[in-house]
Amino acid sequence: MDPAIKRYLDEHGATYTPEALRRGLLDAGYDAVTVSAALKEWQAAQAAQGLDPGGQRTFSRWALRLHLAALAATFVVLLILKGTPNLGLIVLAAVVLGVTLIIGWAVSSFFGRMLLPRAGVGVALILPTISALVLGGACFALINGSIHEPPRDGTVRLRILAPLAFDGSGAAFCYVAAGSIGVEVNSQELGTLDGKGVTVYLTWYGTPDPALPQHASDASVSVLLEPPPADGKLPVSFTTIFSTRITVDAAPDSLSGTMQFEGLVPEPTEPSPAESPPAPISGSVTWSCE
Repeated sequence: MDPAIKRYLDEHGATYTPEALRRGLLDAGYDAVTVSAALKEWQAAQAAQGLDPGGQRTFSRWALRLHLAALAATFVVLLILKGTPNLGLIVLAAVVLGVTLIIGWAVSSFFGRMLLPRAGVGVALILPTISALVLGGACFALINGSIHEPPRDGTVRLRILAPLAFDGSGAAFCYVAAGSIGVEVNSQELGTLDGKGVTVYLTWYGTPDPALPQHASDASVSVLLEPPPADGKLPVSFTTIFSTRITVDAAPDSLSGTMQFEGLVPEPTEPSPAESPPAPISGSVTWSCE
């Protein structure tokens, strides 16, 4: 057999049918008699080694289809979850995922072909299947977490009970996690307290079923008192700790609700000798997001 013909058959025999291989060799300028003899000799050698070109072609087609399906499914799901405003980022992510899946397809196909003579097509396809699922799932998780929806406009009202009494409201930014029940709300300045600007930050990740209990571990709130820069004083931040009691009455979509808190404690600071640490605070915060 002509070495060039053998090299061609070895490289493409697992991908193309005998008829396609024959046409390729004829188009390359080899005569029909030489091509027929070479194909018979090559097929006999493959059979003697326990190789099945038909099975190899089936394996190659399905290994490629599995990885293409993972790419298409990831793209479609991301487009549904993140929407057309993020189309540019999704396309860029799909390109990166495509390169990753090509590498996974090549590696899994290499080892899968080694299993073909002993295990058959069905078992050999386990490796490409695992590759497509793992790489597609991992890339989806990374891409989904890196593409954030733009914040929504909202309003917040914060009430702090005496002795550190405060009642103020104002605009806020709401960050809603696509595909989950939850919201993060970051207010703008709601007013002043003892000359310090007051802002509040809250998170609430509720349960999809309103009949299920709502746990305090799903909620947190922080209140920041920011003095003017000219005062030279440190800001005071009251945060949620393990002993803080929080109850939430939120809408099913989490876009509005009221959070009652008791025992927000000040973060440790270094007050001047004339100042004493502030006491814990209690109160409520109500939010509404568009």
